[in-house]
Amino acid sequence: MQLKLRRVKNAVKERKLRRTPLIATALIVITVALSIVIVEGGFGVLPPNQIRELGRTILINTYNPWNTTLTSYSLNSVSAIIWDYRGIDTLIETTVLFASVVGLSIIFQGIKPKPLGAGKGMSIIAKTTVKLVILLTVAASLSIAVHGHITPGGGFQGGSILAIIASLTIVAYSIGVIFRSGVSLDVLLKIRYLALLTLLLTAITPIVLGLVLNTRAYVLQNMAKEDSVVSMPATFLNTPLAGSIFFFNLIEYIVVSTSIVFIIVLFTLSSKILGSKGE
Repeated sequence: MQLKLRRVKNAVKERKLRRTPLIATALIVITVALSIVIVEGGFGVLPPNQIRELGRTILINTYNPWNTTLTSYSLNSVSAIIWDYRGIDTLIETTVLFASVVGLSIIFQGIKPKPLGAGKGMSIIAKTTVKLVILLTVAASLSIAVHGHITPGGGFQGGSILAIIASLTIVAYSIGVIFRSGVSLDVLLKIRYLALLTLLLTAITPIVLGLVLNTRAYVLQNMAKEDSVVSMPATFLNTPLAGSIFFFNLIEYIVVSTSIVFIIVLFTLSSKILGSKGE
């Protein structure tokens, strides 16, 4: 018996040794072929090496306190683009995410959580480890969202990280733990609706301020413009706040995290219910 096992292991090793040169040769051929295609222009027009004038203007004025009518006071140029210079695009993208969650809730509207038991979950070591990871995840995600206008990150990235907690809890404990903590599908939807309403109110806040001050203002306006003195707070305790960008990142943090958690919980429930019906 042992002799047969040795023969099988030796045969497997020989096959691997035979495949290694073939794999290396294939990678070399692919690399050379792609290089030729790129050099000959097979992929069409490639992006220019130089920054376009629009991109140069945004990079120069993202944080430029000497040009108060064009700057956003955001040290993170990406956040400045998605929430200031192209804020309407991001608002529409958030609406698309909202519509996708609404569509899922309609498709799975017949799925409702049944009374769930305690659930054994994993071992006590795994559960304790998950508790520590959850604390670190909350701190990291909140930091990424709050500092999204200063360092790389933002509300979407922070919300996506925060949603990992739902998956960890379901795997280590059980889906019942989430519902017993008060996080139901209805609660998640209500939080999302409230966050989206806050997002819209923040977007029209400059208009309200313009009416109060009897001056011109624009939707999603962040800082003062040449024809408008309305401005969101640029700093807080000598720290760049980037005006509405800071608030938009926080709101997006809530919207994205609740949306992903809603999808995770909904799919978990649907798999359990469909699995029980199949049995």
